[in-house]
Amino acid sequence: MKGSYGPAVIISIALHAFLVAVLAFGWEAEHKRELKPMPKFVQAKLVTLESKANEKKAPPKVDKIQQRREAEERRRKAEQERKRKAAAERKKKEAEQKRKAEEARKKRAAEEKARKEKERKERERQEQLEQERQSAFEDALEDEEALQEASEDSEVVMSIAQAIQQRIKAVWNLPPSARNGMVVEVQINFVPTGRVVAANITKSSGNAALDRSVVTAVKKVEVFPEVADMAREEPSLFERQVRTTKLIFKAEGLRQ
Repeated sequence: MKGSYGPAVIISIALHAFLVAVLAFGWEAEHKRELKPMPKFVQAKLVTLESKANEKKAPPKVDKIQQRREAEERRRKAEQERKRKAAAERKKKEAEQKRKAEEARKKRAAEEKARKEKERKERERQEQLEQERQSAFEDALEDEEALQEASEDSEVVMSIAQAIQQRIKAVWNLPPSARNGMVVEVQINFVPTGRVVAANITKSSGNAALDRSVVTAVKKVEVFPEVADMAREEPSLFERQVRTTKLIFKAEGLRQ
């Protein structure tokens, strides 16, 4: 019996010693914790509180249906904005095309107007040239006819002047003081009947007696039938060149 209690006693003693050691160690540890300075304990408590305050809250649950609706609304608005911009861009391009088309139309119209104006001026210039050529031709023709008429008129007038001069010379009596080479110019005014209405010396010979002899001879003839015939047949020529006639008389064939 004694032999069977020995190990149990040893084990019991060992357990009691272990419990005493554990108690002693725990008491010392607790005693040591109580001796720690208060500020460190407070600081630890504050850190703990701050850490709790900074803990992130769990995100709220997301409404998937609402999220889809919002996404759909954003897509719808984005599509509307895209269409609005596309329509605005299309209108801008159409307006630009219309503007360019209008400018091109105005340019073509201006060019067409300028072309027609140029053609009109060219036609007018050609017509003017043609008129000038025609006028020049007509003027040349008229000049030629006038020259021809003047030539014919000159011949007629010259013939009348010679006839007048011959009639005057037939009754002209040279004075004794006259000398060969003396020249007198006399102006005779006629009426359509051929009658002399005036006779005046326009260039004197320097010899008064010779000058008076010419005027006396003109007045002595008095009426010139050739002048009357011309005034009746060609009144315009009579008025232009015969109504007032100038003749030159030269003293010749005198004995010195």
